[in-house]
Amino acid sequence: MKVDELKKFGFEEKWVERIKMRKIEELYPPQEEFVIRKLFEKNCIISTPTASGKTLMAILAAIKTLEKNKKVLYTSPLVALAFEKYEEFSKFFSDYKVAISVSDYDSSDPWLQKYDLIVATNEKVESLIRHGAEWIKDVGLLILDEIHLLTDPSRGPTLEILITKMRRIVKNLQVIGLSATIKNAEELSEWLDAELLKSNFRPVKLYQGVAYDSIVEFPGHTNIELNKQLELEEAIVIDTLNRNKQILVFCSTRRSTEALAERLSKVVGSRLGRNEKELLTKLSDEIENVLEVPTEQCKRLARCVKNGVAFHHSGLVGKQRRLIEENFRNGLIKVVVATTTLAAGVDLPAFRVLIKDAKRYHPLYGYVYIPTLEYYQMIGRAGRPRFDKFGESIIIAKNKDDAEELVERFILGEPEPITSKLASEPALRMHVLALIASEFCKKKKSVLDFFSSTFFAFKYGDISLLEEKIEEILEMLSEWSFIQIENNKIEATRLGKRISELYIDPLTGKIFVDGLNSNKKFTEFSFLHLISLSIEMKPLLSVRMSELDEIESTLESRREELLVDIPFEEYEYEEFEKSVKMAKVLEDWINEKTEEQILQKYSLTPGELYSRLQIADWLLYSLHEIALIIKKKHLLTPLKKLRLRIEKGVKEELLPLISLEGIGRVRARKLYNHGFKSLEDLRKVPLESIARVVGEKIAAKIKSQLEGKEEKKERQTSLFLEFK
Repeated sequence: MKVDELKKFGFEEKWVERIKMRKIEELYPPQEEFVIRKLFEKNCIISTPTASGKTLMAILAAIKTLEKNKKVLYTSPLVALAFEKYEEFSKFFSDYKVAISVSDYDSSDPWLQKYDLIVATNEKVESLIRHGAEWIKDVGLLILDEIHLLTDPSRGPTLEILITKMRRIVKNLQVIGLSATIKNAEELSEWLDAELLKSNFRPVKLYQGVAYDSIVEFPGHTNIELNKQLELEEAIVIDTLNRNKQILVFCSTRRSTEALAERLSKVVGSRLGRNEKELLTKLSDEIENVLEVPTEQCKRLARCVKNGVAFHHSGLVGKQRRLIEENFRNGLIKVVVATTTLAAGVDLPAFRVLIKDAKRYHPLYGYVYIPTLEYYQMIGRAGRPRFDKFGESIIIAKNKDDAEELVERFILGEPEPITSKLASEPALRMHVLALIASEFCKKKKSVLDFFSSTFFAFKYGDISLLEEKIEEILEMLSEWSFIQIENNKIEATRLGKRISELYIDPLTGKIFVDGLNSNKKFTEFSFLHLISLSIEMKPLLSVRMSELDEIESTLESRREELLVDIPFEEYEYEEFEKSVKMAKVLEDWINEKTEEQILQKYSLTPGELYSRLQIADWLLYSLHEIALIIKKKHLLTPLKKLRLRIEKGVKEELLPLISLEGIGRVRARKLYNHGFKSLEDLRKVPLESIARVVGEKIAAKIKSQLEGKEEKKERQTSLFLEFK
C-alpha cells in the first residue's frame, strides 16, 4: 500500500506528507494490515520483529486520538528510550504540545494538563496515578512500548498494575501494546480485549548463524570461512570490516565487555583511514575527559575508541554512553561490545550481531542459558533498513556438539511465554499500599477485586495465592501504622499515604521510621547507613575477603552511630556488612574522594556510582519527608545538607562555594584551599585574584553571579525596610 492511500482511511494530507518526510513511500505488510483492519481505532497488541514499523502504527493511532481532542500517553520501560521517542514525536507532531516526564516521583505534574502527547516511563505514570493527576482521565490512547516486559521480575509488576489501573480510571481507553517477541500474544490480547496483529515480516532479512572452529554456519544459508590464524571473535570482526560493515557484540559481564573491546581494538585500529583516526582521536579525548578527573576506566575506554572500538555498559556515565551510541550510528565507531542491557535499550542497529556468551552465571544455579526471549531481543539489532539488504546474527559455540545444541535452543527455538510476576512480595507490598493510599480501594473486597482484573488473574484463573499474600500484607501494613482497618473498611494513615507517594517500598518506610525513632546518636554515617539498608539500594556490593577486617572494625568503632541493631542470623549479618560498605562508599564521596579512588577501593565504576547517588538522593529526600511527619524536626536541616553533599560530592565547608554555577567539587576545593572560603571572600577580591586559581573565563562567571546575588540581596533589604 502506498502512503498516499492513507487518505482513503481518513488521514489528512498533512499527515501523509509528514510520513513521506520520514522517507516512507510504501507501507510494510504489517502496517498495511494495521490500516486495512482500522486497528488505529481499536485496542491492539502488535507483535512484529524489530524495524518492522511499529512506531508508525502507534503514530497513526495517535493522530486519530489527537484529532478527537484526547490525550495520548506513550509509556516506555527506559528513560533513554523515552527521550528517543520524545524527540521523534516532537518533530512529527509539531502542531501539538509534546511533553516528557520521567523523574520526580513526588509530583502530580499538573503542568502536563496543557500537553497533548505525553511520553513517560512506566514508573512515572504509576506515580502520577498515586498522586491523583487529574489529566489522566483525559487520556484517550495508551501506547505501551516493550509490553513483553510484563514478564520481567523487576519491571513487570509495575507495568501490570499501571495497565489495570488505567483501564479502570479511563472509560473507553484505547490500549496499544508494542513488542518484537511475544509467544503468547493471543493470551495478552484476550486479557486486554484487544485485536492481535502478529507478523514475522522483517524489512531486512535476518540470517541466524552459529560459529565454531573458524567457521560460521547459517542453517539454510551460505557458510562463512574465517581466518584460522585469529581467535574466533577477532576473525568475525575482521570479516565484518572487510565487508565495510559494523558489528555489535554482546557479552554477559561488564568485565568481559572491556577485555574483549581491548582485544578487538588491536586488530581494528590498523584498518582505519587517516581521516577516521583523526576524528576518533578527538572523540577519544572527549570521552576520556567527561569527568573532572578521568578514571582508569575512562582512559581504557578512550584507548579503545581511538581504535574504532567501544565497550558499553552501565558502569559508564550517561554522556559516554550517548557519545558511543551517536558515533556508532554515524559509522565512526566500527565495533561496540556491550552487556545485554543494550538489547532492550536505545535503537542501535548494526549489520551483524555477535553473541559471545550463550550462558550467564546465576548465583543459585551456576551457568545457565540466557532466555530465548533475550536472544531474540539481541538479534533484533541485526540489519539496518535503508543500509543493508540482509542482516546476520552469530552465536559462539565451543564445538560442533555445542553448536547443534545452540541451533536447537535458539535459532529453531521460540521465546518463552509472557507470565505475570505480580506474586512477588515486594511488588505486592508496594502496590497494595498504593491502592489504599490513593483511595483506589476503600475495602478489603475492592483490593481483591482489583487484583482479579490483572494479567495474573487472567492467566492463572485462581488468585487464592495472591489473596493469601494480600491478607498477610494488609496485616503487616496495619501493624506498621501505614493503614487502618475497621469493619472491612481500609484507609491509609498520613504516614502510609506519604510513604506510598514517595514511591518507596513500605518495608523501606518501616526501616526509616524505626531508625529515626531510635535513641542512637545521629551522624552523617547514621543516615547513610540507614538508606543503605533500604530495598531500593539492593543489590548491594559484595564484601570481599580483603575488606572484611575493615568492615568489622567499622561496625565496632561506629556501633553507636548505627540506627538499627546488628542482626545475628548469618544471611542477615552478611547483608548488614554489605550495607556498611555501601555507607562507606557514600561517606567517601561526600568527603571528596574522586571517582578513580572509589573505583580502586570498592571496584565501583563511575556509572554505577552515579546511579547509586541518584537513589541515595531520593532516599534522603524520603527520609526528610518521613522525619517531618513523625515530628523529628531537629533532623531536617542535617538531612537537607547531607542531600546537597551527596549531589555535589563535597565536605560541608564547600557548600557555599558550590552554589555558584560552573563550580564543581574540584574548583570549589581549589578556591577554598587558596583562602576563598565564602562568597563574601570572593566578592572582596579583584577578578584577577580568582582567575589565578580557576582561569579568567570561570572567574568572570563567578563575579557576574556574585554581582547578581548582591543586587538581589539589596532588593530584598530594600523591600524589608519599606515593609517596616
